[in-house]
Amino acid sequence: MSTEANKQTALALLRASAIHDGPAFENLMHPDATYWVIGKPHLFSYGGEQSRAQICAYMASPSIFPGGVKSTIGAITAEDDRVAVEVETEGTLPDGRVYTNVYHYLMWFKDGKVLRVKEYLDTQSAAEFF
Repeated sequence: MSTEANKQTALALLRASAIHDGPAFENLMHPDATYWVIGKPHLFSYGGEQSRAQICAYMASPSIFPGGVKSTIGAITAEDDRVAVEVETEGTLPDGRVYTNVYHYLMWFKDGKVLRVKEYLDTQSAAEFF
């Protein structure tokens, strides 16, 4: 696949993630995919490695943010089988609290699908909010 096709697939995965569109998210993930989030799981419950089945099940569940989160895409860099994307998000909980954070995603591709995701975010901000 071309780096441009990989960038478009990366953006499609982030759009599906923002609204918890489980079928779309799953369709974009390679059968051997893994998903890692920065943070020690005993300190940050979302941290650590997840299998394709685990992350797809999570993305198929309803989002805690009604309507999903608004994602503002920043820089996108692609080389070989990798795409890096900077994202700022904002989501409003049913109680009116607004969650914001910044993310950096590094994705690897195989056969036109996402093979691996590494998600970096401000874990302290997320832990304090939740």
